Amino acid sequence: MQALIDHAGSLGVTLDAEAVERFRQYRNLLLAANERFNLTRITDPDEIEVRLFADSLSLLPHVSGDAQRLLDIGSGGGVPGLALAIARPNLQVTLLDATAKKVRFLAETADALGLEHVTAIQGRAEELARDGRHREQYDAVTARAVARLVTLVELALPFLSVGGRAILPKGSAAADELDEARYAIGLLGGRARPLVETDIEGTTLVVIDKRKPSPAAYPRNTGVPNKSPLTG
Repeated sequence: MQALIDHAGSLGVTLDAEAVERFRQYRNLLLAANERFNLTRITDPDEIEVRLFADSLSLLPHVSGDAQRLLDIGSGGGVPGLALAIARPNLQVTLLDATAKKVRFLAETADALGLEHVTAIQGRAEELARDGRHREQYDAVTARAVARLVTLVELALPFLSVGGRAILPKGSAAADELDEARYAIGLLGGRARPLVETDIEGTTLVVIDKRKPSPAAYPRNTGVPNKSPLTG
């Protein structure tokens, strides 16, 4: 997995032999499970190494070295949350998805890889964010290909503790999505940093710092953030 190792090195991240082997096993498990149900549209092993794993590691420099808890919303096949857990095995990572079979895959994969600090939960972000065990309890929140940014920030920011950070990979429309979401970001207690262009073609990171607590009214009920986004 030289491409992954090289990309990690360019980020200042060293993958030891155990991490590389875990990525190799993860890729095999992902491909096998993908034959039974849809986890990823990317099925070429080399593309998985770059488009999924290396792409996930691009978030790592923006996860504070002091971070203890990370939440990955809509984790699906585990990208980026499970990949980050492999690179930072002491980080407590919670993988959230609404689909039972995906959550089962995530839990079984974390167990097979020996990732003791990974927990997979079935549920909706709108509901889990009202649980005191999760609301404003995370140092970092990630989400990939879940929703437009204006919807995503309503789901993500209530999970962050003050001082925490959301790192949200986006595509070519990142700048437009950020402009659309600025009102929601401010309302929910965040402040956006300048967009981060990664070395992975087509991936731009939206990085949002949590400056103050999110109002108790947010997120709104399931489905509402998507149907009626907070555009101001």
